Amino acid sequence: MSTPQVAVIGSLNMDIVVETRQIPQIGETLLGDRFRFIPGGKGANQAVAAARLGAVTSMIGAVGADAFGDELLAALSREGIDISGVKRLSDATTGVASIYVAEGDNSIVVIPGANDRVSPADIDLHLDKLKQANIVLLQLEIPVETVLYAARTAKSLGKKVILNPAPARELPQELYGYIDYLTPNRTELGRYAGMELVATNVSTSDFLGPAMQRLRALGTAQVVTTLGADGLAYLDEAGEVRTVAGHAVSVVDTTGAGDCFNAGLATALAQGQSLEEALRFASLASALAVTKFGAQAGMPTADEVRQFAAAATGSSRTTHEAQIRVKRIYEPAAPDDGYRILVDRLWPRGMSKADTALDEWMKAIAPSPELRKAYAHRMERYAEFSASYLRELNTSPECAVLADRIRELALERPVTLLFAAKDPVYNHANVLRRWLIE
Repeated sequence: MSTPQVAVIGSLNMDIVVETRQIPQIGETLLGDRFRFIPGGKGANQAVAAARLGAVTSMIGAVGADAFGDELLAALSREGIDISGVKRLSDATTGVASIYVAEGDNSIVVIPGANDRVSPADIDLHLDKLKQANIVLLQLEIPVETVLYAARTAKSLGKKVILNPAPARELPQELYGYIDYLTPNRTELGRYAGMELVATNVSTSDFLGPAMQRLRALGTAQVVTTLGADGLAYLDEAGEVRTVAGHAVSVVDTTGAGDCFNAGLATALAQGQSLEEALRFASLASALAVTKFGAQAGMPTADEVRQFAAAATGSSRTTHEAQIRVKRIYEPAAPDDGYRILVDRLWPRGMSKADTALDEWMKAIAPSPELRKAYAHRMERYAEFSASYLRELNTSPECAVLADRIRELALERPVTLLFAAKDPVYNHANVLRRWLIE
């Protein structure tokens, strides 16, 4: 893979973090536990995350000519980030974010300061950084007119643009046409899609598809919705909702999770990874980010993400081995069958003979009719059949999609693959199970 290059255009803030046992209500005074000054700002957080994840990173933004500005620039420099695009303003203060952290969650109030002075002229002044980048990463803690100009300029240079639309603001419709990847959370998705009431009154699965389709209709190429501990959702080429599961970790501080996700997505895409690969990488990175305190301090390195991925893969394999079972369809359904999947092209012929309590019939993942015909009832050629069936599974995009669905289901509950063959060992369902686990 080529060395990824990411240009981040956005905010730099000093985070004033108050740790407390609960977030105070209006008019309420509480005793806190701890108080800290921590470098932050969505733009700076994403720049730090991208740099740690392996991207050559440049930053365009603004700070005041004050002590906070000095500290923020020093923090970025320590990460190897090019800060020549960050201007110093003598007539503005550095941006500040007041953050209350309680029980692993947070509430934030941002005072923009110098961030409000990032202008289209700054984009023109540092055009070289956009030209060198594979991905341009934007957020909404700087003026929207600057975000629009940066996105338009990046697209004119043939660059991919990611917009993390937070905090939620009114956006000009023109902007959507310049965005390759829009990354709202569930709440932001509802607001931008004009479905805020729907978002609070229907299930996530019923809400996501229509809402993301609305944003695509506005001109955005792809919408990726982050769902916190539940992972993320996106639309495939056919417009169907696909998901990537979250990761179970011990949560310390969620402040930088979204920023780490966006940086991980940008870095992986800049490396040439496919969208699905990039989303899985970004999901792993953001899961690690919440296990440490502080937005920038908690950003993981590429090596840490790889190690976490290896551990997660081992854990998932163990889970899949336990959760994915095989059973003849003629056997009665049982409560511990969980989600029952029929993987057989010949059925429902004769299905009246069997218990047909099925959640789904996935004949697309069963052996082709040609394989059926060539190897039917010839157990002495089972090894040949198995190898041929695996080739079909490995070369079919449809099989890959269904496999991901089955694996995700198996992380939540048992999955039973049903088959009609007489032999309990030499059958295609056992081949499929081995493939799903490996």
